[in-house]
Amino acid sequence: MKVLVTYFSQTGNTEKIAKAICEEAALANEADLKKLEDLSSGDFAGYDFIFIGSPLHASKLAGPVQEFLGSIKAGSGQKMAAFITHFSPAYPDQAMDEFTEPIKAACKEKGIEYKGYFDCQGVLAESLHERVKKKQNLTDEQWADMVKQMTGRPNEEDEGKAKAFAKEVLA
Repeated sequence: MKVLVTYFSQTGNTEKIAKAICEEAALANEADLKKLEDLSSGDFAGYDFIFIGSPLHASKLAGPVQEFLGSIKAGSGQKMAAFITHFSPAYPDQAMDEFTEPIKAACKEKGIEYKGYFDCQGVLAESLHERVKKKQNLTDEQWADMVKQMTGRPNEEDEGKAKAFAKEVLA
């Protein structure tokens, strides 16, 4: 099977998970790792399985990922799974379902089988800390706890879980 792992990453969180997924996929498949910005909409052709990764920006998939989803060509027997990084320690399943809706909709429209998602916490760019703290209306103490939780993420455990996800959906 030919597998593409593509992603958009600004801080390295999503890229780290993309590399873990690609490493797992390459154990039993022909796997390519490509940044989203290095692909055109026709580059999905020829792949049997596509993993697409995005950080959450203001509780939505990153703009470039949403734009790309709208431009991909219809697949023939292709499958797709998503992976998402975010600064929050956890989101309820219904929120994550909402975040992945653009991927599910693109799959349905293009005839691609949607296989699910993986999500994990990543570290938030320091330049955004103050803005997010204010938007979340957190005290200094609450924000310090949040920063402590996200520091060092995604970590080896997160990468292991990403690999397990890849193995599961590729089976």
